[in-house]
Amino acid sequence: MASDASSLLENILTGMADLFGVDGAALMLLDGQDRLRAIGATDDDGVLLESAQESVGDGPAIESAASGGLVAIPDLHAARPMGFPHVAVHAPPVRAVLSVPLIEDRELIGVLDFYARDGRAWDRTEAEAGSRLGELMVIVLQVLAEIRTDRAPSGQL
Repeated sequence: MASDASSLLENILTGMADLFGVDGAALMLLDGQDRLRAIGATDDDGVLLESAQESVGDGPAIESAASGGLVAIPDLHAARPMGFPHVAVHAPPVRAVLSVPLIEDRELIGVLDFYARDGRAWDRTEAEAGSRLGELMVIVLQVLAEIRTDRAPSGQL
């Protein structure tokens, strides 16, 4: 079941990236200690991005989680405050990142990152689309959690 959920999540992230017109998408969720953990990505570049943010403890997703708002980075490789070069060194193919906080019942549960391999000035329309896709991801995660709960052995007949 775990590999089925992982495969399903990767397909959903791929569909969202395609719909949004970006090179990829990646997901980080809060763990029991309120730290963002990489959960899934459309490709190896997304895995590099999320792993770099997780290990460095900084980056667009971390900033988005801390602020509770969208973080739009046109060039990850640019100097601070416009970029995150200390993250970019670990994920060189990724240039632009839009980090969307995932909110469920007024609580942060994670961050959805959209990324491009070329620099990109994220406009207002893209920010709004990213927010809507973030809302959709929260619904997807709720459904996946319900399916897992429904399929868990209950011990009752």
